[in-house]
Amino acid sequence: MKILKWALMGLMVVNSGCVTSVRASSREHLSAKNSEVVLQGTTDDAARRLTELFSKRGIQVTDRQVRRDGSTLYTFKGTRSTLTTVGPGPFGTTGTTNTVGSAFYALLIQQGETTKVALMGNPTVDNRNVCSDDAPAWVPSCSEDVYANPNWDGLDQITGKEEAETIRGLLVELDLTRGSGPGLMAARSESEANQPFEAPKPACIASELPEWKEASSVEKKQLLEKCRGPAADAP
Repeated sequence: MKILKWALMGLMVVNSGCVTSVRASSREHLSAKNSEVVLQGTTDDAARRLTELFSKRGIQVTDRQVRRDGSTLYTFKGTRSTLTTVGPGPFGTTGTTNTVGSAFYALLIQQGETTKVALMGNPTVDNRNVCSDDAPAWVPSCSEDVYANPNWDGLDQITGKEEAETIRGLLVELDLTRGSGPGLMAARSESEANQPFEAPKPACIASELPEWKEASSVEKKQLLEKCRGPAADAP
C-alpha cells in the first residue's frame, strides 16, 4: 500500500515519527441502511436530484462511472475549511496550510420504475481521501494512508461525522419533499419500497353499530361520518 505522510504540524513531525494514522468515513456514524433511499424514475433522474441537493451544500459532481453490473457510481466533492498550522521546523518556525473537505459516493441501481441510491462519504485532506476500514466494495479503493500529528487542530474535522450529517440532512430533505415525479422519494429504504400497500382500516362499520337499526337518516349519516376515519382516530 502506498503511504502518504503529511506534516500537518511542520515537516519535522514526519522525521520524528510523531504521527498517527487517520481513518474515517460516514459509516462510523450512519449505518448503510440509514444511508439509502429509493427515488422515483431512472438513474439519470436520481443523479440530477442528487446533484441539485449536493450543489446546495457546496458539493459538486466530479465523476461518473458505469459499472459492469449496470449500476452507476457518482462522485461528489467539496471543500469545508482551510486550516493553517504554525509549528517548529528544521530552520525555524514553519507554517503549513491544509484544506479539509468531503468526498461522497452515490451508487445508483435501477429497479423497475425506481432507483435505489446508496450513499457514503469520506473526509478529505488537500483533496485526498481519508481511507476507512468499512468502505463497501463499490467505493473506489483507497491506496494512500493519511498520517497526522495527534495534536493537529484539524483532526476533529476528519472523523466522518460531518459527512454522516450531510447525508442525513440530504435524506431528510428528500423525505420532506415527497411527491409524484422523477427524482422524488419513493421510499426511505428498499425494505419500505417492498412493503405492500395497505389501505387504512375504518374506525368502525356503521351498519354493525347497535344504534344503527333505530337511527334516523340524519343519524345514520352521522354514524357513517364517525366510522369513515382511520382506526387510530376511533374513540
